This record gives sequence, structure tokens and C-alpha cells, in this order.
Amino acid sequence: MFFQKIKMLAQTARIRCKVKDRDRYLWIFSSTGNRSFNYNSKYLFLYVKDHYPMIKPRFVINDDDLRGELAERYGAEYFIDTRTKEGMRMAFGAGVWFTSAGLPVYGRHLNENRRIINLWHGIPLKKIVLDDRETGFLSKLYHRRFARENITDLLAESSAYVPVMAGAFGVPEERVRIWGQPRNDLLFEDFLREEYLGKRLHDLPEYDRVILYAPTFRKDEAVRLFPFEDDDRKAWEDFFEEHRILMLIRTHAFEKEVQSKYVSPHVRFFNENLEEDITHILPGIDLLMTDYSSIYLDYLLLDRPMLFLPYDLADYEKKHGFYMPYDTCTPGPKPETMRACMEEILAALTKDAYAEERGALRAKMHEADYPCMERICRDVLES
Repeated sequence: MFFQKIKMLAQTARIRCKVKDRDRYLWIFSSTGNRSFNYNSKYLFLYVKDHYPMIKPRFVINDDDLRGELAERYGAEYFIDTRTKEGMRMAFGAGVWFTSAGLPVYGRHLNENRRIINLWHGIPLKKIVLDDRETGFLSKLYHRRFARENITDLLAESSAYVPVMAGAFGVPEERVRIWGQPRNDLLFEDFLREEYLGKRLHDLPEYDRVILYAPTFRKDEAVRLFPFEDDDRKAWEDFFEEHRILMLIRTHAFEKEVQSKYVSPHVRFFNENLEEDITHILPGIDLLMTDYSSIYLDYLLLDRPMLFLPYDLADYEKKHGFYMPYDTCTPGPKPETMRACMEEILAALTKDAYAEERGALRAKMHEADYPCMERICRDVLES
């Protein structure tokens, strides 16, 4: 990926010098590798398309199959390919770029008469980009040389995270904007849980409560989903059946072998093949379980209970590092046995003893008001 970016520099330099004018009403959106329609860029793009007729939104999709699918769904005029000269010219003619990962095209001094706004894709718990101990040398070199130089605006959700985001991307703190995350606007929309799940998961048992278990992907080893010495699959199924609980587990696509032995009537996997972005189903979740996934920081906005299973905390922290002491920013129980986990699940769904701790963390992490997309659009247009 790094060398592909470098290879594009010469071509982009030739094209950009021919495109002098900037259209402040042409907004370019991009996300992961310019080959994905996801994250904050996706939702802000859709909002602009539906609510701002004076804006010309265009999303970069450098994948022919995906671009064809999106063209059929939304209209071919909304999607461009920046591997082509035509796509590059349109990108260079835009007055605003929004990205969640990477840039629509690569080069230096791209922010001349243009705003380049990095919306990112979550509030980081573990260290990211320049701070991440596992980020490679070439990737760090790219961010120090190109990303820092080009980014004019970087999103953070609170003043506490202004220095965090600035340091992770190597930009001055005055470039960081306290805006909400566009995708989190979905948390405040109506969600018909039973109807939605019934269309995606077949032969569901009777249930009253839904737990989402979203562990973090490990590069070096498979995740241990139920990391207890006394773990018993039948005991879990009996427990879920007795208390009418449906558990949805979301793991990485690479971990199919991990999944097969855990599927049961009350335990189902809900991965990217069923829903690429899980944000909008969070309003239908009664309890969130995770280890280090920052999804729980978004879930704070719903003020619902959560439970943590950091079975490899010392090793994970050594590899990645955290921006906050783990135990002080995870407002929920951390059971170490299966029986304790069952007890904590029932307690969380009834007593909810961690509500005060969640409230304190939510106040620290979320200063932006929701819904937020209208304000972001207005701020960009008025500046």
C-alpha cells in the first residue's frame, strides 16, 4: 500500500498542476484504501447527498465491482475512480475532502485552497498511527511526511482527546475540531430489533434480551471468545435459554475456524458478511461485551451496561499501549470465570451497578452534541 501511494505521486503532480480552480461546493469523500464505502465518510456522504442539494458529493471507490453496486443503489454520478485521470481531475477540483482512512489521491501540499478533513473512525482506546508500537516504519514515515502536511481538520469528540488525536496524526492541536462522529447519529434513530434480526438470522429462538460480544482482532493468534478455565458450551446454552438471551458475536472475517464451535440456537455470529458497520444495531443491544474494542466508547452514548473480558491485558498493552489506564476507563465488571461471568451478565441486566461510572466516562469522552452531521456541514460551509 505504501509503495502504491508513492507511485501515484508523479501522476498526481502532473494532473494537479493543470487544475487550478477549487469548487467549494464539490466535496470528495473517501475511506479505507479508497476501496471501501464505510465509516464516518459513508454516513456524512449520504447525509449531504440527501440534505444539501447545492453540494456535489462524490465518493472515491477504486474498486470496479463495488463502484458498480453503489452506482445501481445510489446513482453512478456519485462515485469516482481516482486511478483515472478524470477521477483525479475531479478530486483536485474539489474545495473539500473528507476521509476516514487515507486520502482520495496522494501527494504533497494538497491542502492549498482546500480543506482536508480527517473524520477518522472511532474514539481510540489503544494507541493508533504514530503512537502505535506496531505501526511500521514506512507507514509512520508516510503519516509524518504527507498526512501531517495535508490534514487541515481532524475530528475529536472531546477536549480530553484533542492532544491524543493531534499527537497520533502529528498535527497541531489547533487543527482538531470537537465534532461528533457522523456514524453515531445512527444511535439516535428508530431501530426495529426483532424485524431487523429476523431478516438476517434464521430460526431464532425466543428471546427478551440481546448481548453483543465484539472482541478485538489479534494479528498473532486467534481470539479466545470465552476465556475461562471452567468454560462449558452446554452450560452457556442452558443459561441463555433459561434467561431468554440471544448473544450475537462479532469477530474478524479471518476467524471462521474460531466461530464454528460456538454456534448454538442462542449464540449467533453477526460479522461483516451480514452487516459491514454495526453501529446502527447498537440501539437494539441490551448489554455490550468486549475487551479492547473502542465500540464500547460509542455505546456509552446509549447509557447501557457493558462487561469486559481482557484475558490478555498485559500482553496486549505491551504490544499496543492505551491512551488511558485500562481499569479506570472500562466501567463494567471483568469476570475471570464462566460462573462469575453469568452472574455479572444477570446483574448488569437488572441492577446495573456501573451507571455512575459510565456517566462520568461519557461526560469526559463525549462533549459533542448529537445528531452532529448538520452542524459539521454548516461549519464547513460557513468557514
